[in-house]
Amino acid sequence: MRHTAARILAVLALAFLFIGAVTSVDWPDGDMDQTTSEDVGRTLFGESNSTGYGLVMFLIGLLLLVALLGGVFLAKEEEKE
Repeated sequence: MRHTAARILAVLALAFLFIGAVTSVDWPDGDMDQTTSEDVGRTLFGESNSTGYGLVMFLIGLLLLVALLGGVFLAKEEEKE
């Protein structure tokens, strides 16, 4: 029972961290026709520690990695003896 509660708390903590990071970003509303690679770099990594989308991209990557590993684990066949 303790392991289940710990897993639930870990999932909830990750979910709150993910939601908090996504909602704290000031998403742009501007026109993207004249965007350069320098603009993309500034937008992704920011010009200071408090700006940019680096944390959001990291959390999305982490979520996709966990989903991929979970899918592999679920698809793995059990060995019969």
